[in-house]
Amino acid sequence: MKYLLSLILTILVLNSYGFQRKLYVDEFNNILGSYNLELELLEFSKKNNIHTLILYELNKVHKRFPLDDSTKNSALANFISRAKLKYNIKQISASGESGDFFVDAIHPYNKSRKKSEEKIDAYNLEYEYWDEKASLKGGYYCENYLRNGEMPCNRVGSFNFYLGSLTAMRLLANEESHPIKIEAYIGKFTINEVLQISNHADKLLIAAYVDNPDKSFEYVKERLKLLSDIKSKIKISIIFSTEMVFMGPWLRINDYKQAEKKFFKKLFTQSKELSTNLTFDGFTYYNYSFFKNALNNYDRNTNKMSNTYLDKEN
Repeated sequence: MKYLLSLILTILVLNSYGFQRKLYVDEFNNILGSYNLELELLEFSKKNNIHTLILYELNKVHKRFPLDDSTKNSALANFISRAKLKYNIKQISASGESGDFFVDAIHPYNKSRKKSEEKIDAYNLEYEYWDEKASLKGGYYCENYLRNGEMPCNRVGSFNFYLGSLTAMRLLANEESHPIKIEAYIGKFTINEVLQISNHADKLLIAAYVDNPDKSFEYVKERLKLLSDIKSKIKISIIFSTEMVFMGPWLRINDYKQAEKKFFKKLFTQSKELSTNLTFDGFTYYNYSFFKNALNNYDRNTNKMSNTYLDKEN
């Protein structure tokens, strides 16, 4: 009976969370402006019930189509509008490495567009402050961000930069009448770090980079416990990497919806406290190119597309 109730709860939750799939879109600079590549991305998203696109390479897009100029940024506006109005995309998220990028490019874009369907809905910070090598002298973050800001090239300096970026992003979002959420990718963190982050962001995208979804809950359990310990109400999305060094090979022979089911089944059976204390917001897939390749291989291997309760609209 206990197992049956757990399974029923898992199904109910998946019916909800299955509609909250997010996708990191790599190579977006090459996709934007190409009708066929844009169409391929949007059709793929619709087919797999992906309702949020997290756009990479907007710094490159900014060089081609200045995002702060309404006379030159219509390529992005048209893509976003088409995604929302015709392909059931509920949210467009812009990814950047620093608060300055949102100040200089992303927020001016939003201010320049008058129609809600053309606007970006989430500001997404991707800065891996926990990558200590990148933050040390000679590392990417030290040389590109910390030195310029006269901040120490170590984890403490990197974390302060991360937190400062989130603060700037929140201030920008508060200026806009269009609702904008602040979200952040995160890997390893301490309880003190995530306590501060939770006060500055609406959503955390937590990496569960494993080669088999049976390991995914165990991989993130301790980090989820830290969030539970501080009674954080922040929304949580679990990231599955579809790269070949992670879940790519598994996805070539298994339905990706089963990976979602496996995560929540273990969550409910192993940790009732976490399942009730935390606010889950579905799954995020990294990234479009690898995910598309994996699913194409799955289709070829099974010669069919799987339809489950997870794909049925309410």
